[in-house]
Amino acid sequence: LHLNYSIHLSPFDLSIRFLVGILTVMAPSVSKPQGETAVGVVEQGRKNALTQASVIHAFQSVMQHVLLIQSEPMLIKELCNGDTAESAKLLANSAGLVGILGLFANQAGGKLSDIYGRKPFLLMGPIMNIISGLIVYSNHKNRFLVLACRVARMVMTTFSNTVIVGSALGDLLVGDEHKAASVKISAAIGAAVVCTPFIEAEVLKRTSHCRYTYLALAVVSSLQVLTTSINFPETLDYAKRATLANLNLLSAVNPLAFLNIYRKGSRALSGMVTVTSFQLMLDGRNLSDITEIWKRDHLKWTMEQSRNFIGFYGIAVFASSALFGERLLKSMTNRGFTTFTNTTSALAFLMRGTTKSWLFLLATIPLLPGVNGASTKALVSRCTELVREEGFGQGEFQAWSNNLRAVASTIQPILVGYYYAWCMKKGKNPRSVFWLLGFMGAVLPEILMRVFMKDSEIESAPKPSLTRA
Repeated sequence: LHLNYSIHLSPFDLSIRFLVGILTVMAPSVSKPQGETAVGVVEQGRKNALTQASVIHAFQSVMQHVLLIQSEPMLIKELCNGDTAESAKLLANSAGLVGILGLFANQAGGKLSDIYGRKPFLLMGPIMNIISGLIVYSNHKNRFLVLACRVARMVMTTFSNTVIVGSALGDLLVGDEHKAASVKISAAIGAAVVCTPFIEAEVLKRTSHCRYTYLALAVVSSLQVLTTSINFPETLDYAKRATLANLNLLSAVNPLAFLNIYRKGSRALSGMVTVTSFQLMLDGRNLSDITEIWKRDHLKWTMEQSRNFIGFYGIAVFASSALFGERLLKSMTNRGFTTFTNTTSALAFLMRGTTKSWLFLLATIPLLPGVNGASTKALVSRCTELVREEGFGQGEFQAWSNNLRAVASTIQPILVGYYYAWCMKKGKNPRSVFWLLGFMGAVLPEILMRVFMKDSEIESAPKPSLTRA
């Protein structure tokens, strides 16, 4: 419970073992296409290659985010001369700016990916991480550059790993195939969360300053550029691509274009996108800053204890996704799965507002079914079906939905960061910050779904049975 256990494996050994575990557990199962046509076999091969490449890409992308999970708050607190409240406000402001700039990047990039294909845009995230890692390593005392690199890194990583991967999956996968791939990606995310804290802790332990973690970020990002270039298949065929002549420059950079979901999309599609946008307020990248502050300043954990917790948390996420995620999705209706994960997430955040380490650890258990956006899986898969039916481009729609989520994610860190800073300055108990998060990301979306959405809109239509003549 005090997180003082020792690890006898090196970070490299742990990373290799978990990566092998991912590729073993997450290996796509090849199902025979009905009729066993040559075209069906080729198409199934593309789907399998996409699933496996997406798993590896997600593992590497999350690894880059988690690699700075302690180092970045440490560096910003150092730039604030040790002022916790001031560093919380800086983290909140920069996270809010990420959401605002993401509106433009997601919209323009999603539209362009419908024209030029997905693969070039997958590389933007790791390339930006290489650049920002080297800049911060060389200029770690420059507050403006550190914060600017944080914003640019988070905008481009989110764009390439969320908008573009989501578009690629939507190009080839629907229904149960999409749900299964999403679960595998969730497990890969958990495995990355297991391995990376040990690498970060090793870098911090062996070097004199947290700026060296940014140098490690550049190295890891370089590896992703290489593997994505080689392994990730292009999913958008030339025949299905939009043309540059049809590109409306104004709409391509319009940050409010996501309102087309409500203007042009069906009631079912717009309702589900709204619900998932609120659920993703509890996504890991929106919680990492306040969680690290809470562990360090309220639970009084050391760097090693925080590292060990992140490792334990990642193991739990990996095991939960690999063993139960797909089974829950298949055994429950879309509404039932969403209600179940909303309920467990609300319970988890009710428990997390504590200064007792054992209770904070215990809160991990109810968080697992809906962790890191897993609560959205059922509704997102249904949205993918509706996008095809309603004639939207996958890249364009992914940009719209991510921009709507970005609006919610812009409000969340600013509200949480300033509320926490207010509690600290006024001498109020800040534990209610977690209750606020639970309400915004679990209770409110459940209310919206119950009040405004019908079962016929949420559930997939049964597939017609195929009979041979």
